[in-house]
Amino acid sequence: MGRPAKGVRLYLRAGRIDARTGRSIAPVYFIRDGAKSVSTGCGPERLDEAETLLAEYISEREAALRPSDRAQAPEEVLIDDVIALYAREKGPRVADPVSLSGRLSAVLTWWGGKTLGAIRRSSCEAYITYRAQQPIKAFKDASLARCVTPAAARRELEDLSAAVSYWAAEYPLTRRVTFTYPSKVEGPRDALSRDDVSALLRAARGWRRVGGEWTATTTSTKSNRKHLPRFVLLGIYTGTRPGVLPKLRWSPSDDSAWVDLERGWIFRRGRNEADRPTKRRPMFRIPLRLLRHMERWRRQDDALNIERAQQGLPPVETVLHHGARAIQGRIRKGYSSIVKDAGLAETVTPHWHRHTAATWLMEADVPTRKAAQYLGMTPRTLERVYGHHRPDYQSDVGAALARGGRSSSKT
Repeated sequence: MGRPAKGVRLYLRAGRIDARTGRSIAPVYFIRDGAKSVSTGCGPERLDEAETLLAEYISEREAALRPSDRAQAPEEVLIDDVIALYAREKGPRVADPVSLSGRLSAVLTWWGGKTLGAIRRSSCEAYITYRAQQPIKAFKDASLARCVTPAAARRELEDLSAAVSYWAAEYPLTRRVTFTYPSKVEGPRDALSRDDVSALLRAARGWRRVGGEWTATTTSTKSNRKHLPRFVLLGIYTGTRPGVLPKLRWSPSDDSAWVDLERGWIFRRGRNEADRPTKRRPMFRIPLRLLRHMERWRRQDDALNIERAQQGLPPVETVLHHGARAIQGRIRKGYSSIVKDAGLAETVTPHWHRHTAATWLMEADVPTRKAAQYLGMTPRTLERVYGHHRPDYQSDVGAALARGGRSSSKT
């Protein structure tokens, strides 16, 4: 009896010397499918890319074998294939492809090798329990890392659900796959005070609060934080979601947020980008104080670009950049460091900028519709979550109780 087939897999072909040409051939990952071998072109240091190519190969292979004249039972469909299709076709078009890729990778650590038939209430609950014991990968030292929150695990399940729906729209299933999610936990809605923002900006400029006193950090730390004062000021003054700001460009863009300094506007989405029903990204007028900051930043970047042109380097095009390079993904680690150096609670995240902007607008008694348009929220959400910050919130209720329920109108 022959040995059982191992299935489609990656293998690393060792480096060697070409017998015909005498040239050195570097080691490279191949996809082995029975007697067939397909080069990925990826060396040992590019395993992640090779695994992505393997997933795409399996997806295309399965698609060719998949019956097109009948619906499939969930037990016939591998979750790996569902994720591969979603990542390949939908992934590049989402707002944050890098974050989606990380969440889908986490999904596959548990669900990889299983079929859609394995998705049920008990397995969803087991997944949440499993993820809540895993450290967050963003931490270099796993021993200091916080564990994944139930809210983050829920978000991953929502991605898997979206992938299943995307699959079913192309390849019908005989029954609907049902997901069970943990209860939503309302996140903190605390706002930063003006003193908090001042401390955060000082830390972003290279200072550290120790025992109530401010001390200067190292030159390299100051250099690594040069983009953070811009990030904090943009977040506080505009309330824009932190995932949008790294994409903000100085000139008109079809596929990214951009600035029109001459007219004093910021466009939160590219000219060819459609807005979404949720997490809307409307244009807004730049507040005068922020506008003056941005005009100064633009002069600094123009001077930098003259130097780069003389060196034959490409220009800086984004408002936020690190070492003259556009920032890929979200700003997290650097922000955590300035929160710590400012002496603020570790629960403070970039999203607090949005809470702060909304709170300050309510405290200033800006009309709800105008504030909602500026922030990209619905008036209903703004009033429900932040309305209690208005100076006159429920003031008429207290007055009515003081009158013992009698009408305030004179009779």
